[in-house]
Amino acid sequence: MLFREKTLNLRSQPFQSLMHFKEFILSKVFRKHILAAVVLTMVLLWLTMLILSLYTHRGESLPSPDFTGMTMAEARQAAKKMDLRFELEDSVFRADKRSGTILMQNPPAGRHIKSGRMIYLTLVSSIPGKEEVPKLTDISLRQARVLLESKGFVVGKIEFTPSEFNDLVLDQKNKGVSIAPGSQLNSGDIIDLVVGQSNGSNETFVPSLTGLTMAEVQTILISKQLISGTVQYDPSVENQADSIAAKVISQFPLADSTAFVPTGSAINLILSLSPKE
Repeated sequence: MLFREKTLNLRSQPFQSLMHFKEFILSKVFRKHILAAVVLTMVLLWLTMLILSLYTHRGESLPSPDFTGMTMAEARQAAKKMDLRFELEDSVFRADKRSGTILMQNPPAGRHIKSGRMIYLTLVSSIPGKEEVPKLTDISLRQARVLLESKGFVVGKIEFTPSEFNDLVLDQKNKGVSIAPGSQLNSGDIIDLVVGQSNGSNETFVPSLTGLTMAEVQTILISKQLISGTVQYDPSVENQADSIAAKVISQFPLADSTAFVPTGSAINLILSLSPKE
């Protein structure tokens, strides 16, 4: 009998424990603990987000200043006023620029950046450095432009010639002579390009460029086998950021979809930051 009672007691223990646990789950004490844990977790998450926001200056930004044309001393003063940092990334020779001044910057002027951001600068060198001419053939005219400018060269005359491969660079020249990839030239030297034209026609019409930025203009001119000629800015354009945002207010030759001009013709432009409606 005693053994049976002990056995029954042992069997009833798990059931009693389960009942006690269920009572604890349904008790006010347990609910208070759960509520306190949830509130504490939310407070900790809020504090974490607040600290991260203060640390990273979330939502706070300012337009990047235009360092182009400044000396390093002038750039240092401008960067200090705006709590920015800068680093000299490269130097290239440009015959049309004053040596010792800043040629390019990344991020570009006008882009909204946070305080403390690093600005990478490219300086105009006083001595023409030797650069390796990249391979420009078998790529598009747009890609060739970007590649040449990244190497410090200047895109010169663009000659269009009939070809089954439209807008493909067929030859690269310096002073009228074909130049092989890998050759050494002075940074700032001019490289002319021979570009294929698949339609067999040596004429195209002048598109309307009014109201477009220079980036948009270049895209259209390339598609029409035309080039930009003299580019002028009115007094409203004061810095590089303005020139990027400026739009065409006048062009010559005028747009005419019925009159054709030779491919490779130059279109002269005047741009303004406040174009007339």
